[in-house]
Amino acid sequence: MGHRPTPECSGRRCWLDISLGGGAQASGPLLLGEAPVLPEARGSLLNLKSMVEAITGRNAILSFVGYGCYCGLGGRGLPMDEVDWCCHAHDCCYQKLFDLGCHPYVDHYEHTIENNTEVVCSELNETECDKQTCECDKSVVLCLRNHTYNEKYRNYLNIYCQGPTPNCSIYEPPPEEVHPPLSCLPHLLTSAASK
Repeated sequence: MGHRPTPECSGRRCWLDISLGGGAQASGPLLLGEAPVLPEARGSLLNLKSMVEAITGRNAILSFVGYGCYCGLGGRGLPMDEVDWCCHAHDCCYQKLFDLGCHPYVDHYEHTIENNTEVVCSELNETECDKQTCECDKSVVLCLRNHTYNEKYRNYLNIYCQGPTPNCSIYEPPPEEVHPPLSCLPHLLTSAASK
């Protein structure tokens, strides 16, 4: 069996610090003789939740977990609408981070929300994983804010998610245009003029 965390107590107040793995920590008060208060967990999913709620004004869990085919964990088929496409793009962004060895579900990053309209990823984020996870989350919440939420896709049953699953490569920037060397320019101009 694993190590069980022991709360530190003072009177009726106890604090419990636990590791959730992958660098995530939970820490918070436990009140003896009363209903327990869940400790505050630190990790990207909680960062994302706070961003979604501040920027969209919607409850992140009730409104977006289970929305369409991609909001929440996993996904398949064609996204149902623009909001669902936002979630598909976010899944792809996280997949890139997993491929780099990051743990975007639990990596904690620092950010601020200004005027409930702008997300600022902090320069205090130490690792590239933290920085990129913040940018993925920032992108999805701005995308969600800019598209219409459709109640009919809330708690959508994924058995209705049909069609081909879009490949994440659709979000890759197109290859840079190849330009011929300047030394070829006079030849190309004469060839074009003679046609």
